[in-house]
Amino acid sequence: MLRILLGAALVLIGSAFTVTALPAHDDDLRPRCDGAFQLCGYDDTKTAVQRIPPRFEIAERFSEGLAAVRVNGAYGYIDSTGKMAIVPRFEAAGSFLGGYAEVRLNAASGIIDRTGRLVVPARFHRIIPFSNDSFVAMPLRENKAQSDARLDGLSYLFSFDAAGLYHLRKGWLTGQDLRFDVFDNPARGLIWARAGKDTEEKWGLLRADGTWQVTPRYNHVQQLMETHAIVTSMPDASLPPELARAAIRWGAVDRNGKLTVPLKFAHLSYWSGGYGRAHEDRPYKPDGSRNNERMAFVRGDGTLLAGRYFDAVEMVEKDRLPRGRIGATWYSIAPDGRLLPDARDGATLVACAGGLSILARGEMVEFRKPDGNTIGRFDKGYFQARECPGPFSARRDGKWYIILEDGAVLGGTSGFDNLNGASGSHISVQVSGKWGIIDRSGSFTVTPQFAALRPDRNGTFAVGVGDGTYWIDGAGARVAPLKSDAERSLACAGGLRFFEQAGLWGLQDGQGKTVIAPRFRALSCFAQGISWTALPGAARWCPIGPEGEPRAKLACHEAYYPMILSHHAPEKFSDDPYENSVLWNRAWLDYLARARDRPPIWVPDHRNGGSYSVMPGAALGKPSR
Repeated sequence: MLRILLGAALVLIGSAFTVTALPAHDDDLRPRCDGAFQLCGYDDTKTAVQRIPPRFEIAERFSEGLAAVRVNGAYGYIDSTGKMAIVPRFEAAGSFLGGYAEVRLNAASGIIDRTGRLVVPARFHRIIPFSNDSFVAMPLRENKAQSDARLDGLSYLFSFDAAGLYHLRKGWLTGQDLRFDVFDNPARGLIWARAGKDTEEKWGLLRADGTWQVTPRYNHVQQLMETHAIVTSMPDASLPPELARAAIRWGAVDRNGKLTVPLKFAHLSYWSGGYGRAHEDRPYKPDGSRNNERMAFVRGDGTLLAGRYFDAVEMVEKDRLPRGRIGATWYSIAPDGRLLPDARDGATLVACAGGLSILARGEMVEFRKPDGNTIGRFDKGYFQARECPGPFSARRDGKWYIILEDGAVLGGTSGFDNLNGASGSHISVQVSGKWGIIDRSGSFTVTPQFAALRPDRNGTFAVGVGDGTYWIDGAGARVAPLKSDAERSLACAGGLRFFEQAGLWGLQDGQGKTVIAPRFRALSCFAQGISWTALPGAARWCPIGPEGEPRAKLACHEAYYPMILSHHAPEKFSDDPYENSVLWNRAWLDYLARARDRPPIWVPDHRNGGSYSVMPGAALGKPSR
């Protein structure tokens, strides 16, 4: 059953925090890709009005007034009017930071300035702009990077290994055996770096000139959030592993790296609303979780707000006091630590135009009728809501109820064992282990009798699972199955549709006009302005553009699959990787065309159970390798 946990959602909304570590992109324009070939342009962020027409294969976000775009397989940069500012000639291109951007040429990375001039030659595996003419760089490896890979910036430093700081004029400022992670806005010239070998690796704070602001001393570090960044002590190597883990202490440094919250907490989570969240030091369970975990708010000097731990804490929206729960009672907590009546109690969580409202009541939520009279209180943690006007689902004393927009409660005094959602004006419910269907009056239109029943589309419900599934309407009458997802996905997201002639595949538009002639053993939907195709006799998957011609600046690949599942391998049709990918994709197309009974599957490895077929319409623009 799909459950929308409103209580949890409210905590997340109330606990929203600002990560200060990376500069914001230019937000006036946002990329949008659509149409038959999924080409990209830019819309005004506020009005959604198109500002730059869709003519790019890939369009990245603007940064420092320029955005990387791909045209005919090559990357360049446009300005905010859509004019090409740096001619497309790169295999990949990153965002500008401090006047520099990473680009790729001949499967190696270098740095350009805002004129497009290559100021650091392309001779690195990766090189990312950092601060003060310094860059985080990885020496070029024998197995060069994928030429058309996306160049994510500093936010992906955690994936770097064996890297160092490189200066525009001075060359290497450090050795190339460091790992990096973001600390603060790069303009401040501070970055986390890890030095050392094996179990003695330690994190410190490195300046842009290659010297240490804070010498390596921490086992774990986090980005600066608001005013502090979380750090942990090194494990005690003299203790057994389980005791060494439990003995690690958490603290926090300020924006200059000074340890202002001592390393004394069992756990300290992210900083927001002016406080950190500390976990009480409790013995670990065998599964690694803590017993009877309680939490506290931590001030910037390491003292506890209100001088105590609470059974639960919550940081509500901006300019509101934080909350702590003792037993079943919530309190608002003043900056001086005084416990005050809960200011959140009675706050409106949902207010529908018809008058139905839902209020916060500690660990419960209260429903009120349009006339203001209470309907009752229900568990906040299990509250399930649709958008107004409803219906709403709520749980109390282990039973489920449905509340309509007029305040009517379906479920009587005993409630339902479970709910499985609505289809049209009917809802599937479970009573005594069996599923049935009720209407909006609460009357059963189909008595509980099914072991499995789920809502489908257009007022229908699917009965059973697997090959024995059949469909009924809200009154229980059998109906023909709806057009399957597989059938629908023979059409691509942009409106083109696969078609076959003489065993070869092509693409047509919605009027049946041929857009890509049927000359491929297999091909993909268009994404990012290209389709991946298997040419007869080529033994490679190569990209073509909307005109059907190869994109020479993009590399061909040995294999392509519409999607990839982690820890799974595609069903085996051939020992040859290329031929297997062709046969797999043909099997998928045959399945969509109803020429094959089942889709090709992904076979799990020893760490995963079950089999998974490709989801309809999930074609990606990237080939697998």
